[in-house]
Amino acid sequence: MARVKQVAFYGILIVVFAIFSNYIIKIGLKSTYNNISGKVKITAPEITMTEVKTTDVNGYAKGTIKNNLENDIDRIYIKIDLFSKRDVNLGTKYLEINNLASGEIRDFQIDYRFSNVSYYEITCVYEK
Repeated sequence: MARVKQVAFYGILIVVFAIFSNYIIKIGLKSTYNNISGKVKITAPEITMTEVKTTDVNGYAKGTIKNNLENDIDRIYIKIDLFSKRDVNLGTKYLEINNLASGEIRDFQIDYRFSNVSYYEITCVYEK
């Protein structure tokens, strides 16, 4: 019986250590992301950026898109251009948005893998 208690104790200890290490890793990764600024160059549909963060090698952009037009949008692409400190275009990412009804609001996230991003510009296009 003592042997079963000892094995159970070590099993619980391993599980607690795994949970603790995952928590510490998540905190460490979140602290490496830095906020970057940029601008949205369109007014229709309305795009609001809630969070744009980057590291040395990747990043993400979160926001909302609202169809403030009178008609529905069948297909539109959110285009994000990512720039360095010296105004060099490091890359462009597209996110396809389908069937956006008039007045509808939708959340989106664009992930990217570009190094040394300093700022961004957001536009919408109807073709890639």
